[in-house]
Amino acid sequence: MFKKLDINEKQEVKYCVPLFIRDEQIKRNIANVKGRIEPYYEKRNDPIALVAFGPSLNQTWEKLKDFKYIMSCSGSHKFLIEKGIIPTWHNEVDPRPHKIELLGAPHPDVIYLPASTCHPDYFAWLGKHNAQIKMWHVFDSYEEGLRVLPHGEWALVGGASVGLRMFTIARFLGFVDFHIFGMDGCFGESGSHSAFHPNAPKDKYTVDYEGKTYHTSPSILEVAKQTLRELDQLKDVTYKFYGEGLVQEMAKNYKKILPEVELAIGISKPELISAEYRALNAQLHKENIVYGIGGVDGGKKRSEVVLKLYESVGAKSLLDYGAGKQQLAKNLPMPIWSYDPAFPEISESPRPADLVVCLDVLEHVEPDKLDFVLSDIARCILKCGYFIIYTQPAQKILPDGRNTHLIQEGKEWWEDKLSKYFELFPNSIIERGPELHVIAGPKKTKIKYNKVKAA
Repeated sequence: MFKKLDINEKQEVKYCVPLFIRDEQIKRNIANVKGRIEPYYEKRNDPIALVAFGPSLNQTWEKLKDFKYIMSCSGSHKFLIEKGIIPTWHNEVDPRPHKIELLGAPHPDVIYLPASTCHPDYFAWLGKHNAQIKMWHVFDSYEEGLRVLPHGEWALVGGASVGLRMFTIARFLGFVDFHIFGMDGCFGESGSHSAFHPNAPKDKYTVDYEGKTYHTSPSILEVAKQTLRELDQLKDVTYKFYGEGLVQEMAKNYKKILPEVELAIGISKPELISAEYRALNAQLHKENIVYGIGGVDGGKKRSEVVLKLYESVGAKSLLDYGAGKQQLAKNLPMPIWSYDPAFPEISESPRPADLVVCLDVLEHVEPDKLDFVLSDIARCILKCGYFIIYTQPAQKILPDGRNTHLIQEGKEWWEDKLSKYFELFPNSIIERGPELHVIAGPKKTKIKYNKVKAA
């Protein structure tokens, strides 16, 4: 017996693994995988074939011989290679290990585009065959998802399946002329896919559309309903579907609905520090015992000020942003969070905290990175920020000969800069000799991201 689905009802589809497992896989892959995807900013006039693993691919695959650029996903990679057709790229996003069997043997001429959500064994399989890997990240609008996104790496938007993700990735690579194969939204003569699939749906469902009945599953149907809406988001893309199926039938009379606002298809958090400068700081911290400890008294007086401020604002959490050798954490009686990109063990993008302190840090920031750093600090402040900024040259020199204070500016300059990111009140900035002591409140401001748009 077949269970009947209503095409107008949203199908309840759960993510295939617990989210904490997915997140742990992302962290491991970020640490272990080197290659990263990069955008192609110019439009490519060449058509691209986007090949999913639906059953209609059995009837249409020979037409792929006419395409210079081909992107496969899921099991279509193995299917095409067995037919003598080598994809240009292969895309994957599923976090489960069965995707290794579905992929088959990697080919040396294919560029593999797995998301960081994929199982670590999947990356190990690619690495074993010396495959070309360009990893990307799934865009997550939640605070935690944006926090763990590494600076300088790309997170891409997209739909609920690897097939729909191909749309965004193809546009990210510059293509606007899509030719879509094997994206059916229904079963065919070969079953749910064009060849064997180890996780093929077991339960059988039907759905009616325009007087015709299609065999499908809840997850496949929900993806089918999203397909054309996902293409709508890519304003400058044209598309053509091949083969017969539910999605192809939906597309026949569909009129593109352009989004009212221009949407980003990919974002990248700007780097807060260059690799060269990070290395110089790490070297100086290693060579100079007192560098990054908060002054000749080991930061004890500053620690007392921070503790009083912590108590006065009723803080429950404290972040030391630019913590150096973490002397502040050693001086305070409660646990605090520490962040510093020069120390690998505390270089992960920090969580927001009630009180964020940034002591003798901002004058050390590379001038072209300062706005990005201030934007990130603004993201972190929940209640209050406390900054100490030195306005004159330092006594210490970087290994490359520069003064460690890369920015040497006065009160008015810093007030103008800080007011763009934080709420400053009368007497928010107090001058104490060459030091500025700043109390700042949170201010609603947009976090700075690099973006790629489809327009």
